[in-house]
Amino acid sequence: MRVLHTADWHLGKTLRGVSLQEDQVHVLDQVFQAVVDEGVEVLLIAGDVYDKASPSESAMKLYSDFLERVHEQTDAAIVVIAGNHDSGRRLGTASKLFDRRRILVRGPIERDETPLVLEDEHGKIAISALPYGEIYAARRAFEAEDIRSPEDVLRAQIEAARTRVPDDARWIVVAHAFVTNCQPTESERRLSVGTVETVSAAIFEGAHYVALGHLHRPQTAGGNTIRYSGSPLAFGFDEAGTTKSMTVFDLDGQGQVVNLKTVDFEPLRHVREVRGLLEHLVS
Repeated sequence: MRVLHTADWHLGKTLRGVSLQEDQVHVLDQVFQAVVDEGVEVLLIAGDVYDKASPSESAMKLYSDFLERVHEQTDAAIVVIAGNHDSGRRLGTASKLFDRRRILVRGPIERDETPLVLEDEHGKIAISALPYGEIYAARRAFEAEDIRSPEDVLRAQIEAARTRVPDDARWIVVAHAFVTNCQPTESERRLSVGTVETVSAAIFEGAHYVALGHLHRPQTAGGNTIRYSGSPLAFGFDEAGTTKSMTVFDLDGQGQVVNLKTVDFEPLRHVREVRGLLEHLVS
């Protein structure tokens, strides 16, 4: 089964007061074209769809138009989770209206971690979609007062998800987290204050692929199968000159990730840093 992994769109974001709406339309067109050109069967969107919990109407329209386009013009299944910038309740509002055989949108954190189960010629693939959740929301959802950190939250989600994966299924996890030893940028918002915000890659043991969101640099986390796709655009000047991409791979019958590659985005405008004397820069 061929999978495309993307994340951290931050629709509605501005950069130093400049709207990125046109730039985001441009890169979402490229995501759609990659789904078509690569023959993608599953599209994973690993959180931070929006830049704000209360997104603008134009940002919401951009997201809904994209989902509708993929649903109507391709056969790809779609999995979306809320990130720390999203309102989980807002993102998951209309999820009950979606085609549950093809679309799984997880907004608020819940105890029920039912996966989207798909089938190919080799059997079942279970995709667990684990939205970002605050510590106190997780305590309520899991009725566990000993949840005190982002790692505790994610561990509770993973354990709940693991029990719902069919015995014979290959397992993909979609999550929004800061994995230890990975590299952030200046544009990410902290996941917690007063406690360690990072989580160990070992927490994902048993998953055949982990599609991560939150960090904006494309990178691996504890092996080639635990990956950040990164954001489609540079959102800070520390990312000047970097190449943004989405990840495409095949999951074979044994659960091995094969034919993995990155598909580079071609941004409408680049972020760049220019140094020099003020009079030269002004001129």
